[in-house]
Amino acid sequence: MGDWLASILATFVTLPLFLFLLVYLGARLFGGRKRAAFYAAVNVATAFFIAAVYVLLTVLFGKSYFIHLLLFLLGLHAAIAIGYWRKKADFRLAAVFRLFWRACFLIFAFLYAGLLVYGMMVRVAANL
Repeated sequence: MGDWLASILATFVTLPLFLFLLVYLGARLFGGRKRAAFYAAVNVATAFFIAAVYVLLTVLFGKSYFIHLLLFLLGLHAAIAIGYWRKKADFRLAAVFRLFWRACFLIFAFLYAGLLVYGMMVRVAANL
């Protein structure tokens, strides 16, 4: 049972776009609304994009960037919280966290794609 779960999680960490599409299609099938299905897929896939970027950084550069990613996430959350507070003159934690989570999705999805392309180019160039 544990091996099965570990292989499923490993697949979703290495292929978070597959998880995104799977959740989106499942939410569309059961929920019906496109926007709600998209946001459900974003909410689920964001954590896996963050994990995938961490794994790619570790594999490509040979050292752990966990503290760097953690500090980046904390700094991003602080920047979004301060910006939200200055714009609205109010602080709602749920709204700030929702903005943070969606910004993380965009940032880490692009980082994942960029690191994936970089890793392929480095591996192909090393084998020439």
